[in-house]
Amino acid sequence: MNPFAGYALTSPFGYRIHPVDQVKKFHRGVDLVTSAPDRMIYAFVAGEVVHAKESIRGSGLGGYGIVVAIKDDRGYLHCYAHLSAVLVKVGEKLKRGQKLGLQGSSGLSTAEHLHYEIRKWYTPSFGYTESENGVVEPTKYLQDYYAKEELSLMEKADANTIIELYLKPAWGAAKTAIEKKEIGRLADVLRVASGQSKQNV
Repeated sequence: MNPFAGYALTSPFGYRIHPVDQVKKFHRGVDLVTSAPDRMIYAFVAGEVVHAKESIRGSGLGGYGIVVAIKDDRGYLHCYAHLSAVLVKVGEKLKRGQKLGLQGSSGLSTAEHLHYEIRKWYTPSFGYTESENGVVEPTKYLQDYYAKEELSLMEKADANTIIELYLKPAWGAAKTAIEKKEIGRLADVLRVASGQSKQNV
C-alpha cells in the first residue's frame, strides 16, 4: 500500500545532500510533489491542528516556511511544510483526507513541494530534536497506521456503550474472580475491535 499515491516522491527519508546547504544531512521526512492543478494538500491522518501559520526561528519549525502541524491520536506530530497557504485553524479537528493547505515553496526551499515529517512528540518545540531519533519514517508509519484503522470492526462509541451499559454492571454483580476476568476479557475484545487499547492485561 502506497500512502503517497498521487504524489511524486522527490526526496526520501534519510541522509542526502541538502539542496540548499550542499552538505550531507539527515532528511527528517519525505519531499512530495502533487501534480493536481489546484496544488491541494490533504491530511494523511486525522488529528488536531496545533500549528497553522508561518513558522519562526527557534520554534522547532524554523526554516519550514508555512506549516500545518497535526497531532494524531497517538501523540505523534505530522508536519506539512513549505506550504503557500493554510486552510485550517489551530484547535480544529481534521479527518483523514481533509483539505489543509496548498503546496508551496515557503521557508528554506528551492522548489515547490511538500515536506512531510512525522515527529514522535508534539511538545515542547513541536517535538523538535537535534537527533534523527525524534522522527519516524513516514511511509512505514502510515502503512501501519492505516492497517490498524482497517482492523477496527466497530465504532469506538458503540463499543464503549456496550461496555458501560452491560459489561460494567455484570462485572459489579460477578461473584467470582474467574467471572470478573472473563468480563474484563470481553470488554477488551470490544476495545480492540474498535481500535482502542486493552485495559485488562
